[in-house]
Amino acid sequence: MPNPQPQDQPTTVLVVDDEDGIRQALHRFLTRLGYRVLQASSGAEALDRQATEQPHVMLSDIRMPNMSGVELVPKALAADSDLAIIMLTAIDEPRTAIECLKLGAYDYLIKPVDLDELELSLQGALRQRQLEVDRRELEQWLAREVAVRTRDLEERTTVVEDIALTALAAAGDWAGVGDAVQKLAKELGTSPDDVQREIRKRRGAG
Repeated sequence: MPNPQPQDQPTTVLVVDDEDGIRQALHRFLTRLGYRVLQASSGAEALDRQATEQPHVMLSDIRMPNMSGVELVPKALAADSDLAIIMLTAIDEPRTAIECLKLGAYDYLIKPVDLDELELSLQGALRQRQLEVDRRELEQWLAREVAVRTRDLEERTTVVEDIALTALAAAGDWAGVGDAVQKLAKELGTSPDDVQREIRKRRGAG
């Protein structure tokens, strides 16, 4: 069965083949499996359908007029890097199919397509797609968390620095000022002279 998707976003497969009979047969089979199926008879039509419908998977023939499957793969991935692509190839085109894999396709199947193999390949392609989506979302979340926590830490450090300098400026002739200045300078990554200068400034001594 297809990977579970929210009800308002069924798993969508775009079938691209210039032979109407093949498209219709794949449409029937994939619909029975529970997929939402779109069709395109050419590479140009496939890119149009992709732009408007945003399918999760593209099942594309390699040998098509005007735009071959090899030409379609990079164009489709440029429009949506998460798109999972499975190529359909004649038995005498393995090199071309491997070229598609190098361009970013997930898998290729030899015609006439074994429907059990197609079902397994679709499941694998969707799993791989979801892993990539999850990985990217996790990286984005981590980047946001690091940015937020770094900003919070910087703000807290600034507040603590201000409190410490104000306290030392008010401490007057306290015997522990020298030691406190050394420790504060170390924490702030600056020199004791810079800290002393800031303390004098806060005391109004220039």
